[in-house]
Amino acid sequence: MEDLLRNKLEAAKELKEFTEKIVSLSLKTEYDKADSMIEHRKHFIEKINSINEKVKECDSEESDEAKEIKKDIRKVFKEISDMDNQIRKNIKAELKDVKKNLNQPDKSQSINIQA
Repeated sequence: MEDLLRNKLEAAKELKEFTEKIVSLSLKTEYDKADSMIEHRKHFIEKINSINEKVKECDSEESDEAKEIKKDIRKVFKEISDMDNQIRKNIKAELKDVKKNLNQPDKSQSINIQA
């Protein structure tokens, strides 16, 4: 069971590192890259979910080491959750900017068309 939990911790750390890369991207200039990375992130989550299924199948007594690993896993997932919230904030801010520009375009950029 400890080996599975260590694998889950490593997978969670990989997900965290990948999520950090997404957070560091600028949505204005690198939207396509961020979008594809968010899609690729699903593979990390699927890997963690498959490890979870294996852990559930283990009915062994939980050792102190297993408890410590679970504590580390929770800590990593909390950090990932915080980064996810930052990604959502960045997306929301970008959408607000786009909406603002669509509703009130800059007057200096308007074009006069004469018929």
